[in-house]
Amino acid sequence: MANLSGLKAEIESISDIGKITGAMELVATAKLRKIQKRALGISEYVTEVYSLFNEIIVNSEKSKYLRSNADGLKKTLYVVVNSNLGLCGGYNSNLNKLVKSEIKNTDEVYAIGTKAVSFCKNNHLKIKRQDLSVDVNFSSEQARQIATDVLALYNSGEFDEVKLAYTKFVNSILMEPVILRIFPIIKVNEAKAEKVETSEAHAPLEFEPDPETVLSSSVSLYLNTIIFGTIIESQLSEQTSRRTAMEAATKNGKDLKAMLNLLFNRKRQAAITQEISEIVSGADAQEN
Repeated sequence: MANLSGLKAEIESISDIGKITGAMELVATAKLRKIQKRALGISEYVTEVYSLFNEIIVNSEKSKYLRSNADGLKKTLYVVVNSNLGLCGGYNSNLNKLVKSEIKNTDEVYAIGTKAVSFCKNNHLKIKRQDLSVDVNFSSEQARQIATDVLALYNSGEFDEVKLAYTKFVNSILMEPVILRIFPIIKVNEAKAEKVETSEAHAPLEFEPDPETVLSSSVSLYLNTIIFGTIIESQLSEQTSRRTAMEAATKNGKDLKAMLNLLFNRKRQAAITQEISEIVSGADAQEN
């Protein structure tokens, strides 16, 4: 009976955990729907800003934000976007493995999310800045603050490269960890630039006073857009991963509960059969 009591307690525990994972799945689903609407709403804006900024880059010659190649870059600031909460499958670990494979001892991290802070501490990486306020309600104002900090660190000359590590949302099944170089922008060669220009059917843009000045004055908008768009996309990946993980956990819990119930019933039946056999054997012994 002691064994049966242990099985019963285990079944009840699994049932309670299943209720929690089921509730978390519902919460993640609600957050996912909310962030999906936001992602769809800003995608066109982000695309337009990217397109315009690329046009500025093509027409610019010299700027501290431009380079012809990535040679000679020594110290990098990694902006690492993780979650504040766990239980989201491999969302954080997949990205952190990629960062760990590329980051150098001299590099530093702008940690976004408590899991990014934990990752840095566990791997003895230096944290330059941290932001723990990112969630599904992430706003353009929050993105502007992060962008201002990152731009100031780059402009100060402390870092000669800035990379953004985030999880790109491909579809509801596939989320891809990506490291994107933000600064310096590696300008394509003239042949590629001409190919891009001729492949687009629109009149050439004119910049006043010149493309380099426009580039310097608009770089904050460009960075704000990148930060905002990628973090919204990361939130989309996070909530999708968490919903998938909680759905799988709930299903596995139900399967385990069914298996334990079957085992419990078999052991109980065996115990009852044994007790009946003992009673019959005792009765036969008294008759004899």
